[in-house]
Amino acid sequence: MEEKASIFISRFRFLNKVSMAIDFKEQALNTNLIGKLLGSGFLNPNLIMRTWKPVKGVRVTVLENNFYLFSFDSAKDFMKAWSKGAVFMGKQCLVIRRWHPEIELDDRDMNYAQVWIRLPGVSHHNLVSPEMILSAIASEFGGQIIAVDITGGEIHVCVELDVNEPVVTKVMVEDGMGGSGVCQSLQYEIDTLCFSCGRMDHRKEECVDSDDRNGGGEDDEFGPHNMAPRKHAREPPFASLRYVSWRRPSSGWVKLNFDGAVKGRSQRGGAGGLLRDSEGEFMAAFAAPVSTTRPLLSEIYALREGLQLAVDSGVEYLWIEGDSKIAIEMLNGWREAEGDQEQPVMGDCRNLMKRFKGVTARHVFREANQSADHLANLGVEECVHQEWRSNRSPPPSLLSFLWRDIAGFLVPRLVL
Repeated sequence: MEEKASIFISRFRFLNKVSMAIDFKEQALNTNLIGKLLGSGFLNPNLIMRTWKPVKGVRVTVLENNFYLFSFDSAKDFMKAWSKGAVFMGKQCLVIRRWHPEIELDDRDMNYAQVWIRLPGVSHHNLVSPEMILSAIASEFGGQIIAVDITGGEIHVCVELDVNEPVVTKVMVEDGMGGSGVCQSLQYEIDTLCFSCGRMDHRKEECVDSDDRNGGGEDDEFGPHNMAPRKHAREPPFASLRYVSWRRPSSGWVKLNFDGAVKGRSQRGGAGGLLRDSEGEFMAAFAAPVSTTRPLLSEIYALREGLQLAVDSGVEYLWIEGDSKIAIEMLNGWREAEGDQEQPVMGDCRNLMKRFKGVTARHVFREANQSADHLANLGVEECVHQEWRSNRSPPPSLLSFLWRDIAGFLVPRLVL
């Protein structure tokens, strides 16, 4: 009689990083996945199990900030779930990675993806065996291959990789006889690859580190030759998973990030924004209270203050980013400003835009606007308008956000 898989759900709350590490070590073995739920609502374990189809038991531990720990009784069930990667469930997505003791409950620790790689020409190698090639690939990807698929004379392997790093395009395989060995090329079953920097979260046209000398040709390190047809493609999900980060502006440009905030309980509003150059260096910032509890109006106030700060700072070419799609559409003239209060403030914004030699404005996800969001929340608590220029250090609480942005940390985002 076939054993029916069982699900155990428990709740655990971490008080600090030390207790987190201790408790994880006590309960975690080698067959554990850490997961982050994206989207609204709670995780439905039954939906996850329908995708993973475990044979034996799985313990689900509910952590903080929509993180979950999945402990598998069966190593086979664990490897099968791991190889499936992100799980889409309607308007939710569970991103996963293998657990290890250094993981913190932070979105930045979930910048990993499970990707299938095609190994072209393996059957034509005379000097090395497929086993030797797989061993070299395992060494390159943290000592672990999640799954291997050998069909139709082709070998495909599933690995877990850091989306912050360039993809590995080839591995050297020793022949075991003291010779030069074999260079095995790798082709990734992915939809997006930057042919300049080699990261899989954007295309070359969107790359701030783009180098025209690396144009994606056959002789370049990164190009179409690194991408393979998606053999393991699944049904298109209702939503898509993206990895989002703040990006530096082009050379000669200055970026303005702005945001508004409203605290319903206190009936207070705030506006914040900052300027950074093409190297990501801090130039100026502001945080101010605003006399409104209307979210859109607080966004437009923040935009106006940010534009004025850029004018006062002598900026000539300005790149504007905000996470209010409506405010950006109003600024670009794609939508009419509605409301007696919004119209004059947006009019001020459009007049200020005429002061620059070049200006562009685009909407970004809030994950790429976290520094401005922090300043807007500071503005809610302020009694007067505060500014920090280049001759004055930014507020200490902002420093960690600035560091994350300039480091280009990616965070997963569910896009509906």
